[in-house]
Amino acid sequence: MTEAKISLKKQVIHQIKQYMIEQNLSAGDKLPTERKFVEILGVSRSVVREALSFLENTEVISVRHGSGATINHTNIESLLSNFFFLWQLNSGNQEEIQSLRVLIECSAIEEIMNHRSDQDIEGLYQVVRDGEHACTPEDYRQQDMQFHLNLLRATHNDLFIQMTHMITTYFFDVIQIDITAEQYHKVTMDHYAILQAMEHSDGLEAKRLLTQHIQDIDSS
Repeated sequence: MTEAKISLKKQVIHQIKQYMIEQNLSAGDKLPTERKFVEILGVSRSVVREALSFLENTEVISVRHGSGATINHTNIESLLSNFFFLWQLNSGNQEEIQSLRVLIECSAIEEIMNHRSDQDIEGLYQVVRDGEHACTPEDYRQQDMQFHLNLLRATHNDLFIQMTHMITTYFFDVIQIDITAEQYHKVTMDHYAILQAMEHSDGLEAKRLLTQHIQDIDSS
């Protein structure tokens, strides 16, 4: 494929995506036929077919012979999972994912503090209290993860939650950290301290404690 044709294909991919947005299409909606896109975009049918094939391979659409192309339901976690797999293959390191977690969760604290509700804080306290019954290394790891996932959920921003949920679960699944009972006691105290700072509207202290908590766990 020539460079000019590759460039045209990219342009058509962008135009088809733009068409979906401008027409307010959503998951389950059908796209126009290849012939119709040829008329709309003024390009050859082979280029349209290649563009649609790319969108199918990247799970934006599904194409069935005889029924045309349909927009898929959004699966951000699937896309991020593939991204992190490629990142890991290309020498991604633990320090980078740790720094990303700190940035994300500190942003979550800021968002929660801006729209803070007693119900959100109490919900997080309940997660920590429930975790006090953990008694195995796997329980410790799962309870620590649940605290951080619920911290993200407390932002009530669906897109943020979907994207950051994958990053947090990836960290806990790929970077296996064994936590002893003594370390888990400190983890629990860290969680309480973070929530107490948030409860007293001290976002800076909450972010400082969270950053130290993640760094301590990572170095354990």
